[in-house]
Amino acid sequence: MPYIPNDLLAEARKMDLLTYLVNYQPERLKKISHDTYSIKDHDSLHISNGLWHWQSCGIGGRSALDFLHDVDGYKLTVAAQIILDKMRISPPRYVKYSEKEADKKLQIPSHCHQDQRAIDYLLNRGIGYDIIMDCIDKSLLYQSIYQNANTKKSYFNVAFMGYDRYNHVPKYANVRGIDANFKGDAPGSDKRYSFLLQAESPCEEVHICEAAIDVLSYATLLNMQEKNYKNYHILSLGGVQIPRKDSAISSKNPIALEQFLKDFPEVKKIVLHLDNDRAGRLATQTIMKNLWYMNVTDQPPLYGKDVNNELTTRLGIEVHKRNRAYNLQR
Repeated sequence: MPYIPNDLLAEARKMDLLTYLVNYQPERLKKISHDTYSIKDHDSLHISNGLWHWQSCGIGGRSALDFLHDVDGYKLTVAAQIILDKMRISPPRYVKYSEKEADKKLQIPSHCHQDQRAIDYLLNRGIGYDIIMDCIDKSLLYQSIYQNANTKKSYFNVAFMGYDRYNHVPKYANVRGIDANFKGDAPGSDKRYSFLLQAESPCEEVHICEAAIDVLSYATLLNMQEKNYKNYHILSLGGVQIPRKDSAISSKNPIALEQFLKDFPEVKKIVLHLDNDRAGRLATQTIMKNLWYMNVTDQPPLYGKDVNNELTTRLGIEVHKRNRAYNLQR
């Protein structure tokens, strides 16, 4: 493994990703709009205004060095050497960006100023009414509306919000269609601050789900067991993905969990309720391996794919088969 002096490492880090790709790997770029690109081998990785964001994995940055390390999988010193060698052979032509190179601000979904359709949707998914209303009171969820500028048709969604835990500024929004099978993060969402039901009193235990509706479902299951969900932290990861190259274990934990542990260092116990699919099981293995020094347990849904499937099965709303242990080799 090459040794890279700190000054050369800093030099390699100066190169942004778009400049690197334009100069040295243009065949990987696909233009989406006048100032936005994606990567042909990673469609959910977008580059805009000097920044790159791999949406499916919740990671991003500015430098080509971080991209080569986090996405292409090179050791940091190897990635730096690749950049330095290319710069030495062919000095790059740097891409110019506008003044607004800072991280994009969250585009908060428009509030519909009524929440009944959102409430009805969540009730139909088995979520407890008291939990729904508590979240509405705390501005953790609401009914949002989106109007198509061309057709003027309106679409209604449930918006699930995440906040910076120190100043309560909204940093994340996930929307889920009420009448259509649509779900996704609002532009500018920061997955580090994903949807969270925070314990009302100091707590050393957090329960982890993949999606916001699974968080609400688990809170409902706790209430059904005569346990007060407000006694626990319940966190959504904002989804998980199969690690790069379909490897069994990723070297990185989900960034929502990393941020949560920074914000709540007193937490000692983690209970995982991730989905019964390959991505969920691999994410579970990753977290359990990387956080070996903590008390981490695996409690996947007993019925169906996710926690909401288990809830709706227990309530008789839907029927999902009881799960066997998930086989990662299948």
